[in-house]
Amino acid sequence: MRRVVVIALLLVVAVGGVYAFTRSRNGARGDPPRWRTATVTRGNLIVSVSASGSIRPVAEVEVRSRATGVVLAVLVGEGQRVTAGQVLVQIDDPDAAAAVRTARGSLEAAVARLRQAEAERTSQAAQDAAQVRQAQAALAAARARLAQVLAGSRAEEVAQAEQAVRVAEADLAFAQRDFERGQQLFRDGFISQQQLDQAKTKLDQAQAQHRSAVERLNLVKAGATAAQVAEARAAVQQAEATLQQARARALEDPVRRQEIAAARAQVNQARTTVANAEAHVAETQIKAPVAGVVVRRSVEVGQSVIGSSSGGTPVLTLAVDHPVQAKVMVDEADVAQVRAGLPAELRAEGLPGEAFRGTVQAVSPNAQTVNNVVQYEVTVRVDDSRRLLRFGMTVEAEFILIQREGVLLVPREAVRGEQAKAVMIVEGERLIPRLVRVGGTDGRQAEIVEGVREGEVVYLGAARRGGEAPSQPRNPFAPQFQRRPTPGRSQGP
Repeated sequence: MRRVVVIALLLVVAVGGVYAFTRSRNGARGDPPRWRTATVTRGNLIVSVSASGSIRPVAEVEVRSRATGVVLAVLVGEGQRVTAGQVLVQIDDPDAAAAVRTARGSLEAAVARLRQAEAERTSQAAQDAAQVRQAQAALAAARARLAQVLAGSRAEEVAQAEQAVRVAEADLAFAQRDFERGQQLFRDGFISQQQLDQAKTKLDQAQAQHRSAVERLNLVKAGATAAQVAEARAAVQQAEATLQQARARALEDPVRRQEIAAARAQVNQARTTVANAEAHVAETQIKAPVAGVVVRRSVEVGQSVIGSSSGGTPVLTLAVDHPVQAKVMVDEADVAQVRAGLPAELRAEGLPGEAFRGTVQAVSPNAQTVNNVVQYEVTVRVDDSRRLLRFGMTVEAEFILIQREGVLLVPREAVRGEQAKAVMIVEGERLIPRLVRVGGTDGRQAEIVEGVREGEVVYLGAARRGGEAPSQPRNPFAPQFQRRPTPGRSQGP
């Protein structure tokens, strides 16, 4: 701070010396002081860096053919704007179409085999399920029979058996009386031998039923024997074994499972083959990978092209035109002031009267030497909603470093000093030094942030006389140096 104050005092003393020297000189000549002055005004200050360049695409994409065949149609021309996915060129590839038909036929056959295997599996599963149900019913009946045998005869069963014996005895008695009557009638000649035989048959049946009922009653009263229990147990074991076999058959057979898995694998493989074949057919419709402008057309209708997944025949070249970009070259003296995000204004030589807004996207770190001038490439994104700009157009870009409105301005030559800045305020015939704080400058005008008021008059220098070149007033307190004479030339007074 002390250093600044000292410099400011020296500046005031030097300016005061200039004023005294100028006043004494004019007084000696008897002429009034003649100064160049300017008024402090309020205005806009714009500090910018200019550079030239051209409109360039964001990228150029070379579209190549992945299909092999003959060009059927080229649907776009140079200069035409296309969208991503738009069909550009159609190729005739008969081999690809035949491969699709073959692959679809193989797929249909594989699907039919899979359906047949699944149908057989479903039918066999239904049969196995029915057998399991039958085996379960047989096992339940065998277990019920065993339980009955082990439980023995119940009172109800004995009563039923006794009732059956009584019914059989009644039927036997009726048959016996009917037969005896028949014998008497036969002897008397009223019935035939056949009728007598029928009566005898009924008697025999009634006797057999009576014996069966009596035996049944005896069995019920006696209960099950050891042989009957063993037979019932064996029946249960046999029913259980049958059920296990039925359930085992109901489980999916490994061979059948493998057959179905193989059929499904064939279907999947056939579908993959169809997809690949259809992809090859789709490649005959060459589409735009990105949106842009066609800048080069490399094939014509009837031309043969060779396809390749790594790089086939080039058919078109697209230039990506969004966003619109300009590449401008900035001198090394100015590039340090240009940074990403800085606003810019561009004008194209081919579009007089048109101005375009832009924004710095990137500054290249690599220098380029053109005509012994070191420059750096700056990429500017341009707002061209009306699509007026074309690739290759020459543009002039102005990068706005400082843009301030309504600030106090004075001519740059009115400001004196290196570290401490000051101006000379003109009041009548007096020059009053005043310290000021300077903002930005465009080389012609300087912004005064603090120290002056609008409308004040500042001193610029001594007035020019005739053809005399303007000169800055010299400090009378500074040493005076004279130019050394050049040999062979005379030195003026």
